[in-house]
Amino acid sequence: MTPSKLSGLKPFSSFLLTVALLAFKLPSSGQKGKGASSDDWFIKSAKDRKEQLQQGIKGGEKRDIIPSVPGMPIPQTDRLKPPSPDFLLAKVKWGKAATIGDELTQDWNLAPNDMLEFHKKARSKGFKYMPTQTAIQDFSFNPALMPAILLGGVRELNFSPEAINRLRKYVLDGGMIVCDSVYGSPWFYESAKKLFDDMFPESRFRKLPPDHPLFHMVVDIDTASYHCGGEKEGGKPFMEGLYIGSRIGVLVSKYGLGCGLAGEMDVFAKLETKGLNPKAYSEKTARLIGENLAPYIIGYGRVGEAEGKAELFGKLDENAPTSEFIFAQVKHEGAWNAHPGAARQLLMQLEKDSAIPVNLKRVSVDLARDDISAYPFLFFTGLDNFVLTGKQIDALQKHLNSGGTLVVNNALGLATFHQAAVREMKRAFPQSDLALLPQSHEIFRNLNSIQRVKYTPTLMKDKGEQLQGRPVLFGAKVGGRLSLLYSPYDLEGGWNEVRYPLSRGYQSASAKQLGCNIIMYAMEH
Repeated sequence: MTPSKLSGLKPFSSFLLTVALLAFKLPSSGQKGKGASSDDWFIKSAKDRKEQLQQGIKGGEKRDIIPSVPGMPIPQTDRLKPPSPDFLLAKVKWGKAATIGDELTQDWNLAPNDMLEFHKKARSKGFKYMPTQTAIQDFSFNPALMPAILLGGVRELNFSPEAINRLRKYVLDGGMIVCDSVYGSPWFYESAKKLFDDMFPESRFRKLPPDHPLFHMVVDIDTASYHCGGEKEGGKPFMEGLYIGSRIGVLVSKYGLGCGLAGEMDVFAKLETKGLNPKAYSEKTARLIGENLAPYIIGYGRVGEAEGKAELFGKLDENAPTSEFIFAQVKHEGAWNAHPGAARQLLMQLEKDSAIPVNLKRVSVDLARDDISAYPFLFFTGLDNFVLTGKQIDALQKHLNSGGTLVVNNALGLATFHQAAVREMKRAFPQSDLALLPQSHEIFRNLNSIQRVKYTPTLMKDKGEQLQGRPVLFGAKVGGRLSLLYSPYDLEGGWNEVRYPLSRGYQSASAKQLGCNIIMYAMEH
């Protein structure tokens, strides 16, 4: 069923704010408190909400071009393609209605104008999408038709097993889910995190670092203001995301966004008079986040399309030794699977450019559990903070001292991973110092002669004058040989031939040349 457009909805009537079951006041800490229930936060609208499409948006209107996403130039061929889809972020109808007094209200639509204002702002930036809503049972679960969906409310999220399975597939296929705890309800927030934690056991929610692309797509959000009084979260934006590859597949806002997006902040004063402690972003911060959210959905939706494709991945038959080169990637707690499919793209290039027999099946290894002696080449990449255990450090030390090579890569070039990588490599190899390899080093001329490289637009904007097109690779000797290599700028993303908005790394051709040279050096030394 095609989602119905907002123009087809009945306008909300005027009514006074009412609150059900207000026998208990939530403590200011945000804890639920004895005897409280999610019904305490089931709040109705406080003013007239006329849901009308922005003037100029008509049913069936097509977008003229795909607008340029910051940090991701759009090639001419893409500009000429018929744009699709018409919808960007759909509001999901979920849960049950409740009668409060003589009025029927819906938990999912506590800020009815949030998507109207979101799309209005997006249109001003060139993103010509229409607002829409859909019931969970009618949703197509096809990212090509609906790149992202919004789940908002204050009660606990609860879906059928069938819906959960389809939501998981939707995200893995490239879709994005945005969860908004409209009034900062702990029931909605905690249930959303639990629901998606259980849905994606291979990942976990992480606090987005200050330099995450979501905070810098169009505007730089270095500080944040909150409605809930006083300075919250150190005056910084606080969002949590569940990584699927390098993108955020599920985004959860602990602090309410909807009312700020809609410009309806008056509701919070009325809530406070009823003894509740709502937690939300200020209108200014909420709208800045919304301004960045549209291009993030677009840019990283394209990433999801590429990274969601099947790739060869898994353990080789240990009973059948091979002389082929094997790309072994280290699993760790810092979002290790940052660019699915990228390794295979590099290996295909290596197979084409060299005489090295290559196995195209990427292998994942657990340093604390697996025997890594059969894999002389180890690749270590990530997006977040990590801490190596004693067993992991022992395994790395033994491996490199026995002739193995470890290549560490900073996926997306984020500061959080960089700090962790430098710190943990120093813990693992205290006698070895990472140093910038000179441009005359053999690693830059063994297979491909690399004099100059091309970096991503974001990195060029930040450090272009400093880099001057020179390759940047750090190395350290372990066991008497150069066996530890670190790239502070993303190599792996370039192998995948996908544009990662605001990534600090190498463009595709340079990334592949450097990656092949690194493998060739490791094989020969």
